[in-house]
Amino acid sequence: MEDNIVVKKVEGGSIISHPPLFSENGRFIYVGCGADINCFSVSSGKLVASYTADQNFGRIVNLCFHPSDDKLLVAIHFNAVIVFWDLIGTQAAKLSKQQELDLKEYNVISAKCLSRNYSSYDVNCVVVSYKLQVSNSNDINIGLFALEEGTFLHKFDEKIKLGSDRTVTVVQCHPNSNTLAIGDNTGRIVLYYNVMQKNTRSQTVYHWHTLPVNDVVFTSSGNNFYSGGAENVLVKWFYENTETRHYLPRISASIVHLSVTEDNQYVAVSTQNNSIIIVNSQNRINSVIQTFTWGVHASNADEFEKVFPAGVVFDSRSRSLVTNGLPGHIQFFSLDQSQLAFNLDIVCQNFITRTRDQAVFNADVCLLAISDDSSWLATVERRPIDNKYVVDDVLKFWTFNEKSQIYKLNTYTNSVDRISKLYFRPSVDLDGSHMVATLHKDVYKLWSPYNLLEDEKNPIKSWQHEYTSKLYHNQPLHAISFSEDGCILAAAFGPSIVLKVLDDSDDFKTSLTHGFEHIRFLEFGKNSSSWMLVAASSTRLLVWNVLSETLLTTIWVQVERLIADPMSEYMAIFTANNDLFVFTPNSKNVVYKKQNIFGKNDKSTSILWALFAPKSDHQNGQNLSWLDNSTLYMLTNQQELLKFEKTDTLQKMVEAFVDDNFTNLTPLGRIISNKEISHTTKNINYMPEFDTLIDEDKTAFEILEEPAHLMLPLETQLERILLACLKT
Repeated sequence: MEDNIVVKKVEGGSIISHPPLFSENGRFIYVGCGADINCFSVSSGKLVASYTADQNFGRIVNLCFHPSDDKLLVAIHFNAVIVFWDLIGTQAAKLSKQQELDLKEYNVISAKCLSRNYSSYDVNCVVVSYKLQVSNSNDINIGLFALEEGTFLHKFDEKIKLGSDRTVTVVQCHPNSNTLAIGDNTGRIVLYYNVMQKNTRSQTVYHWHTLPVNDVVFTSSGNNFYSGGAENVLVKWFYENTETRHYLPRISASIVHLSVTEDNQYVAVSTQNNSIIIVNSQNRINSVIQTFTWGVHASNADEFEKVFPAGVVFDSRSRSLVTNGLPGHIQFFSLDQSQLAFNLDIVCQNFITRTRDQAVFNADVCLLAISDDSSWLATVERRPIDNKYVVDDVLKFWTFNEKSQIYKLNTYTNSVDRISKLYFRPSVDLDGSHMVATLHKDVYKLWSPYNLLEDEKNPIKSWQHEYTSKLYHNQPLHAISFSEDGCILAAAFGPSIVLKVLDDSDDFKTSLTHGFEHIRFLEFGKNSSSWMLVAASSTRLLVWNVLSETLLTTIWVQVERLIADPMSEYMAIFTANNDLFVFTPNSKNVVYKKQNIFGKNDKSTSILWALFAPKSDHQNGQNLSWLDNSTLYMLTNQQELLKFEKTDTLQKMVEAFVDDNFTNLTPLGRIISNKEISHTTKNINYMPEFDTLIDEDKTAFEILEEPAHLMLPLETQLERILLACLKT
C-alpha cells in the first residue's frame, strides 16, 4: 500500500464568493478561492501569486485592507477566523497572525472592515453578518466586532423596510456623503440622502434593471456608480442625473459582484460562471480572469449536482479535460498548463436571459464523448422546460479540422428517444474505424461513419444509424462497455449482462446474471485482464470471465462510481462516503485505499465525476505504481478539479522552500516582485532580494512558456534570455 500519494487541487473553486479587492496601485487584484488568496494581474488576467491558509478556517467570505495599515491584508473566513497577511511589495505576502471572532457556534456570511474614525468604540472594527451553524433558519444576525481582538461590541437590530413586495438585495455607502444606495428585488436602486437625520431624509430612484440588483458600487469620487444583475449588462450611473447611463451589454453571465479602483480607471465584474472581467473607464473590456469555468445554473448547493451534466472526458490531441463550460459550450482545460484552453460552442444559439415573470430555458450540452484519437467528438444537447424536456434530443458529430485546429460540425440528427449515455468504441485498426453507442431507456443504438462523397484524396464522411438492439425482458438499460479490442459490447439490462459480438448479425451472444440487483456500471479489463468484465451494482462488485462465462469474484461494497485506466489494467471505485479503492480485476488484493478523501469533517463535498488521464510521458511495460502511466482526476460538487499524485521527501522540501520564500509566485509574479522589492529595499540591508534566491536561467525560460497574450513585452526580457542561453 502506497503512502506517498496526496490529493492536490488542480483548479476550480469559487473566485466570486465576495467582491474582488484591487491593490493600492490598481495593478493587481486579490480574490479568495476557498481558504486561499489568489493575486492576479489586472493587465493580463494572469495569476501571479497564491497565499495558502489553514483549510480548517473555511472559505474566505471577504477581503479588505487593514483600516490603519494598507500593507496589511485582512481575510475573514467562514468559520469566524480573521487572518492578517503582511504584503511584501504587491504580490508576495507572509502570514502575520490569526484571530478568532467571538462567535463559537456561528458561521460568517459576510464581513467588512471599519476604521476607528467611523466607530464610536475608538478601535478598528469589522461588521459581520452571521448565522447559527446547526440551524435551518435563514435568520441573519449583524454585529460589530473588534478587528484585532475579535471581541463582540454591538448587535444591530434595526432593519430597512422597503414595502411588502420589495426586499433589499444590496446596500452600499457613498464614499463622501451621508448617503446609502439600496438595491432591491424589483430592479430599483434607491439613493437615501441624510440617512442619519430622519426629519431631512430624502430619496431618489434609479430604475433600469428588470431583475433583482445583485451589486452596486460607487467610484471613489462618488460622482458615478455601477450596478449589475442577471440581465448580463453592466450599467454606469451618474450621481446627479437619473436618466443618463452607459451600458456594457452581453456580459458572459449574471453579474454577482463589482469593485472599482481608487483612481476609477478599472471596474472588476465578477460573473456567475466563475469569471472576473476587468473593464476600463471607457466601458471596454481590458482583461478577463477565467479559471475553471463554472456551470452558471448553479445558484445554490442543491444545483451544484447538475452543473456538469455532460461528465468529463479526455482529449488526447490537446491533452485536455473536456466538460461543460459556458451555457451551450464545452470547455477544454489543459492538463499540461493547468488552465482553461478554450470553450467550444456546441448549441450555436444566443443565450437568453430570464425575465421577471417568466423563466427562460436555454439548450445545454448534456452528454459528450471523444474518440481515442480525438478525430471525432459526439455531443447531445437538450432544452429543459419546467424540469421536463422537449420531444427530441439533438445528437451531433463533430470532426477535427487539421487546418483550423478545431472541431467542426459534421452530422446533425434528432433523436426521439431520450439518450442517457454516449460511448465511442476503441479504435479497432489503423485506418481509424469508429463507432458510437447511444443508450436509451431500454435499448442501445450503434452509429458509424460512411463515405458521403467518394473521393480517394479527400473523402467526406458522415454518420448514420447502423443498428438498434432488441428489448431484453423489458429490463431497463443502465450501462455498456466495449472490450479493449472493440470486438465485443457488453450491455447491462437490469441485473443481466448481455454480450454481443459486433461483427456478428445476431442480437447477442450470451447473457450473464447473478442476483437481482440492477447493474449500474460496466468496465472491460485491459492488457492481461482483457478477458475479464467488472460489473457494479449499488452494493457489490462482480468480476466475470467472459470466455468461460463464469463469475470469478464477488465483493460487497457500496459503489458510487467505477472507472478504468485506459493505459493499464487498474480500476478505481468510489463509495458514497468518499472512499477510494484501486484494484486490478485479476487480483483480490486492493492496490491502494484512501478513506474520507476530503477529511472526516467535510460532509458537504462529494465527487461528481472521475477519470484516469494518460500522462504525456507514459511508458508501456511494467508499472511500479498505479499512477505511473495515468493520473486520477476528480471533479467535485464544489466545482473543484483535484488529482492524486505521488510525492517524495525531496519534493516536499522544495515545496516548503518555495512557500516560505516566494508564496507560490508564478514566473511572472517572481519577476514583478523582484523588481518591486528591489526598488523598495534599496537602502535596507536585511531584506533579501528574490534574484539571490531563484534560478535566473530557469525563470527566463519559464517566461517563454507563458501564452503569448499573457507574456511580458519581449524586449524587456531579451537580455535575461540571451544571458541564460549563453550560460547553457
